[in-house]
Amino acid sequence: MGVPASTNKISLAKRAAHKKGWQTISYHCRGTEVTRQIKTFLATSRLVSGPIRVVIVRFDDGGWAPYFCTDSSAEVQDILEAVASRWAIEEHFHDVKEIWGAGQQQVRNVWSSVGCWHLNGWLYTLVELCSWDVEKSKLTDRSNRPWDNPDRRPSHADRRRTIARDMMQKQFLYALPKALDNRKLRKLFQHMIDLAA
Repeated sequence: MGVPASTNKISLAKRAAHKKGWQTISYHCRGTEVTRQIKTFLATSRLVSGPIRVVIVRFDDGGWAPYFCTDSSAEVQDILEAVASRWAIEEHFHDVKEIWGAGQQQVRNVWSSVGCWHLNGWLYTLVELCSWDVEKSKLTDRSNRPWDNPDRRPSHADRRRTIARDMMQKQFLYALPKALDNRKLRKLFQHMIDLAA
């Protein structure tokens, strides 16, 4: 027999759709100060034996996201900054696993696995460090991907691709003589570099 449905359930969708009760708040998100509209209230949950602080955030595109904190006395600003920090950690794990292939190495013991994770983490760090001061326009060359948003901030894959392209250009293109009759060969090398990066 299932648990009977409570008649006092809160509908987050209805709360987010309601026009009243929104407040404006500024907080740090990914290193910049952002201003967003929020609604906050106390509620109870079956997951937690006590009150929780619920925060609904409305974004510029009209979308919204609910967050909750088990510390009902926590400030809304602190909750949203913790969410932003946590999301940065999730993005890091995604990049290390999807771009560098962490966890996919086929090694024979646990210490080799630990070493592979360390190597992937260091590669991630070095790419971020090498592209730290590079202009956004140099990192977001998406001319070969017309479906991609050119205004989107540079991803880790964009940063890695830029470094790989520069390294391959130095290796292949700069070794060729600058004579005019090598234009076709240079073009083929450039095409190869674009495919590889």
